[in-house]
Amino acid sequence: MFFKTTALVVLFFVLFKIGSAQDSTSFVIVNEIKLIGNKTTRDHIIIRELPFQIGDTILVQDLPKTIERSHSNIFNTSLFNFITVEPVYFNDTYISFYITVEERWYWWPLPVFEIQETNFNTWWQTRNLDRANYGMFVAKENFRGRKERISFHAQGGYTEQAGFSYSIPYLNRKQTQGVSVSFRYSRNREVNYSTLDNKRLFIKDDNFFLRKEISAKATYEFRPKLYNNHSLQLAYSNIEITDSILFYNNNYLSKNKNAAEFFSLTYYLKRDKRNNKSYPTKGYFYDFQFTQNGLGILDKRTNNSFFLIGYKKFIQLHNRWYFASLIRGKTALNKPPFYFLGGLGYGNHLVRGYEYYVINGEHYALGKVQIRYALLDNKIFRLNFLPFDKFNKVPLSIYLGTYVDGGYVSEATVPNQNFLNEQWMTGTGFSIDLATYYDVVFRFEYSINNLNEKGLFIHFVAPL
Repeated sequence: MFFKTTALVVLFFVLFKIGSAQDSTSFVIVNEIKLIGNKTTRDHIIIRELPFQIGDTILVQDLPKTIERSHSNIFNTSLFNFITVEPVYFNDTYISFYITVEERWYWWPLPVFEIQETNFNTWWQTRNLDRANYGMFVAKENFRGRKERISFHAQGGYTEQAGFSYSIPYLNRKQTQGVSVSFRYSRNREVNYSTLDNKRLFIKDDNFFLRKEISAKATYEFRPKLYNNHSLQLAYSNIEITDSILFYNNNYLSKNKNAAEFFSLTYYLKRDKRNNKSYPTKGYFYDFQFTQNGLGILDKRTNNSFFLIGYKKFIQLHNRWYFASLIRGKTALNKPPFYFLGGLGYGNHLVRGYEYYVINGEHYALGKVQIRYALLDNKIFRLNFLPFDKFNKVPLSIYLGTYVDGGYVSEATVPNQNFLNEQWMTGTGFSIDLATYYDVVFRFEYSINNLNEKGLFIHFVAPL
């Protein structure tokens, strides 16, 4: 009896291993890719994002992650609000993929009203509408159904500006090469000429424009496969400032120089495998940039360069729990004038809790870590009072989070003028993030920094 029982157990495990081996080696062949709902978008734009082609073989055990990856790739084109990728079996060997998309709204004739500050919270301290820009912005997304983008921009207010841009992501049949061009003219009556105690210092003249700028850019992009993107940009800049700016900072553009005309060359590499680029919860992203301002062609006194590198990682820990992290660093190869300096405190490049400060410097390091819990995970709401199909179906995700940030800025030019330079900065707090369609994000954060300053801050992009 014992030997019979033992034999049955051994036979069971042998059959189980054989079945498992068959599952791990069995595959299907992609026989068809069916696209549904793309009324404007050309088929080849969607098919370009798929990690498989007709005739490819896919392991059965890899089908779920292949479907998930396909969904993320298509969603990250920012052309669609909703996507479904469904496998349909013809038999045990052949499979078809039915991909249904709901296209976004592509025409954007919008009035411009924006606050020109380092972030919304800095403006909210004074609520000064003199820092507002107003005008008109017209953009056509997915132009010709080829993911091209053309835009025109004209505004008055704090920064008077006019410009246009046009991008063509795919020039060749293999869809690996693209170009973009842009032009911008701007002028200001108020200019930030330096910092003191890590607060910006301004000079203003209601009768004259203190700074005028012309910028033109041409960019070549190379995307050989799905996730790596290389770009090479040549930019032309012409900047004029008045003598009054030189009076306060004679190294604004260069020593005692009130004009600069130069070319810049930038190489940029990124690898993006995030599931949602506007608010990622899984995947990773890294980028590298080298910029040389001044090529010795027009103005030989403009000559500065820098490297920038960053890495982001997003992990689903368990069900609704997520982990996110970021490291980012920049180093300048020489001492740039104030106009080219940059640093932390601008936009999303900051240590949370230090929103009211700017920390300019030649070199900086930034790190962020966050734990999130999905209170709502992509729940769909119907706004029946809206008659437009592209707006009345609203996805909403709400995340509760806690975070710790750290940063350091090195700047040897005026070390005694700004107390946060050459000092480690840390910030921690709690957050509520809302993410919805058209890449819209709202963040509400209560932070405390290592100066023991506390506050509620609002942002409109993902934290990292």
